[in-house]
Formats: sequence, structure tokens, C-alpha cells
Amino acid sequence: MSLDASTGESPLLGPYDPDGPLVVATRIDFSKTPLAAHYSPYFAMVVDNLLTPAECAAVIASAGSNWRDLKKGDSWRECEQILSVSPNWARALSERLAPHLPDEVKALKKGDALSEHIAGLPNLRASQGASKTVWKLRGADERLSFLRYRPGHHFKPHCDALYSPNDKEKSFLTCQIYLRDIAEKQQDGESSGGETRFWPSRVGMGRKNKRSGDEEEDQQQIESGAFLDVKPKIGRALVFQQRMLWHSGQEVKHGEKFTVRLDLMYDHHFEKPLR
Repeated sequence: MSLDASTGESPLLGPYDPDGPLVVATRIDFSKTPLAAHYSPYFAMVVDNLLTPAECAAVIASAGSNWRDLKKGDSWRECEQILSVSPNWARALSERLAPHLPDEVKALKKGDALSEHIAGLPNLRASQGASKTVWKLRGADERLSFLRYRPGHHFKPHCDALYSPNDKEKSFLTCQIYLRDIAEKQQDGESSGGETRFWPSRVGMGRKNKRSGDEEEDQQQIESGAFLDVKPKIGRALVFQQRMLWHSGQEVKHGEKFTVRLDLMYDHHFEKPLR
């Protein structure tokens, strides 16, 4: 585990350069994708050029070089990882990302459809008299997960777990920042892989006791194009809800994929609803 990356008094990320690449934030409208029947109300977005190539290199360098193999569940997940505890980098990346997030994901409360899909009703029901639960976005957890995928590495379909160190703070969103490019296609026309792929709800369930019918259903979904890909692109951030949004890291076939994964944390508050 690497320690906090710091550059003394200098900010880890400089101010936004108006002459640099335009930052473009795009909400994924699942209702206009092959996954409309599964995820139309759900939240995901892409932020292009969140970081410059030089900033991506600095983020990678902050992780150090102590990569460890990460293998789980009969090749369910294969990649290399460095866990870095870095409050400074967590804060810097959160501050860069925050202006591009929509206001409706910054405060989650009962009665708002998007909030209920992101947080789940059980997390929104608590109250104190007339005051109701509100989860307010704080920023990235200080634990950063750096991931390196070499050819053959992958992460099969899953949902991200909500991280909750105590009952007053909880993660509801994942932010994945791609730190290097992967060529979209090779000279032979084959995809280089490494996409983050959103799948229909519950795809791949029951992997430990897989029935042949389940495998056939999954293959039919692949062949029918019932998925949505987000391609790795240097400086691109993918932000999405952790609850019930099935996704995979597709096998890397050429090159290497570098990402840093952040848990976006919320603090629990009680507030009186506005009349």
C-alpha cells in the first residue's frame, strides 16, 4: 500500500487551462440504449478530458510500483492493483470532478426518483421528527484503487459494493478515471478490448453454479448487442451508481489499461423538507 502523494505547497492538480482540451460532461441516457428496459432511470455519465495526459502521468506516478496480482473466483477477475491511501489526491480529484456532476446526485433524499435508484429506499427512510434523511456528497474516499490490465486481464459482470465505514458515511457512486489510451483497433481490425461494458440486469448471476441455459442466455445478449460500451480514453472519467448497475471490464487484447477507481462518499444528514 503506497502512502500519501504530496508535492509540498504546490497543488497536485493545477487550475483548469482555458486553452486546453474542452471538458465535456455527457449524461448516459439509458432510455436511448439497448439497456432501456433495465436502466432507464439509473445514473451514469462520462466526463471527457477531466485530466490532461500530464496529470494522468502524475496520478500514475503517485501510486508507486508495488503492483500485486489480483485474482478472484476462478478467473472471475484478473488484473494488477495498488491500493493507495492518499487524502491529498482524493481531494484534488474530487475538486476537479465536482463541477461536472449534476446537482441532483449531490444530495439524495426520499421522494426523488433518481435518489431512490442511486441510494435505495432503505437508506433514505430514517427520520428524526419532521427532519428527513439526506445523503450529501462529500467527495472521494481517501483509498484509491489503481488497476493495471495487461493482455488477457478482465473483470466479469458484477455490481460495485457500497462502502460504508460507519452508519454516517456511505459510497453510492463509483468514479473510474482512465489514465492511458488503448488503441481502438489494431491493424487487423480487431478491437484492443478493455471497454467498461454495461450489461442487462443480473447478467452472469449464479456464476458458481452456472447452468448451460444461463450461459446460452448471456451469449444471446452479447450477440444481440444488448450492452453499452465505454471505451478507455486518457483523461476520461466514468461515474455511475453502484447499486444494481451491472458492468464488466472487458478483456484487454492489446496494450495495457490503467485506471484509478474512486468511491464517491456521502455523509448522512437530517433536514426538514422545504414546504
